[in-house]
Amino acid sequence: MKTKLTAVTYLGFTAMDRRFSNAMLPWLLREIRATGVRDKLSIAIEDGCLKAYNGNFEPVIVHRLVDIIRASQVPGRPEELFYILLNEKEGLLNCFLFKAATVHEVRFQY
Repeated sequence: MKTKLTAVTYLGFTAMDRRFSNAMLPWLLREIRATGVRDKLSIAIEDGCLKAYNGNFEPVIVHRLVDIIRASQVPGRPEELFYILLNEKEGLLNCFLFKAATVHEVRFQY
């Protein structure tokens, strides 16, 4: 079965402690956007993982789906997708942010 790749712009990530609350989300996403990261990637769900590939089809991000504790479109910015990953090794949560060209692409992946 072929994997469906979705072209996205990777906007970055940030780490936070486990006391994260929904009220912190707008601040957190602004912090990620302010980093200036704008990498063109393609994402896919395969083998129980969310994988992001660079232009040479090399995986640059691989996260197990069971470690993702929340994934959603960004409120007020439906073309953006974020997910929160539990990093048990460091005892932190990591929030990753991507932007697709259209809302349809985010809904398909999400």
